[in-house]
Amino acid sequence: MLSDEKLAQQILSGDTAAFEELMNRYKKSIFTIAYRMMGNYHEAEDICQDVFITVYNKMYQFDSSKKLGPWIHRIAVNTCISTLRKRNKVVAISFDETYVPGNDLELNDLYEDPHLIIERQELKTEIESALMELPESYRIVLILRYQLDLKNQEIAEIIGISRENVDVKIHRARKALRKTILKRWNGGELKNELPAL
Repeated sequence: MLSDEKLAQQILSGDTAAFEELMNRYKKSIFTIAYRMMGNYHEAEDICQDVFITVYNKMYQFDSSKKLGPWIHRIAVNTCISTLRKRNKVVAISFDETYVPGNDLELNDLYEDPHLIIERQELKTEIESALMELPESYRIVLILRYQLDLKNQEIAEIIGISRENVDVKIHRARKALRKTILKRWNGGELKNELPAL
């Protein structure tokens, strides 16, 4: 299998099959970023298309001495942020129910207590809703870290800041998320402390 960087070279020489291969490699992670940032399935699909058009049109700007993945993810993040800023408002808290990530229902769930499954789903929905209320800079580091399972160094490369700065952002973002969830649980008042996320 060709490396991403080899594919980039082939794309620059006009190889459309190489671009299709690149799209297949990144469409899932790009969609995850877009869906979690925007909170809307159709908008996420539109952003995916925009991202791949940008990647194709700007491939000549890619620095071949670096890795391609962070460059593509940075384009995705920037596309989401600029779309949010154009809207100039906080995203409504609604997740399209037709989108169910593959790991939502595990085989083990069939043998578990149904109440436990419902509680877990409710908590997941609560966290996702609270996530949508966070500022975009916090939201993106949490998405990249916990939903795409990227390391802090990889996140630093994607958003163009130092790894130490990513550490701080993740810490603050988790704190903000915890505070948001507490407010929702306590009807707008902070009464208790949540366990560490």
